[in-house]
Amino acid sequence: MKKILLCLLFIPLVSIGQVKKMDSKAEEVGVAKNFGVEIAKLSKVAGEPDYYFFTYNNLKYDIITDVDSFGFKDIDGAFDYLYNGIVDVYKNKSKAVEFELADGMLSVQHQMGAVRFYFINKAGVDSWTGYMTKKQMATLFGKKYNKADFKK
Repeated sequence: MKKILLCLLFIPLVSIGQVKKMDSKAEEVGVAKNFGVEIAKLSKVAGEPDYYFFTYNNLKYDIITDVDSFGFKDIDGAFDYLYNGIVDVYKNKSKAVEFELADGMLSVQHQMGAVRFYFINKAGVDSWTGYMTKKQMATLFGKKYNKADFKK
């Protein structure tokens, strides 16, 4: 009986010891907010190459809170290429521009002076962010907003 009691006391100690808290290596690049509500957040994990990932509330669902993300490695200046591509969407008022990522396809959709991310992962599941203004997009990418950058 003592052995059974001893085992019952020992099992919780073993299971607690298996869980370790790890420090995140991701640093926040920027956050796009609208009236204090987070639209999207861009984070960076330093490395060779750096890895950037966006997290956002998926607005595909009205009732369910669904947080989604996509990311990419900064190979051959991919970070600046993506930012400049998004700035071009604002400048040219293009309907949509697509970028192929390792995780799936990212479409940057323009509507009435704002853009949103529409992401379709490799499994075919789609998700999208809220619309972001030029200033919110610059903040998201950790850049200082300059009105001239977004004009033709």
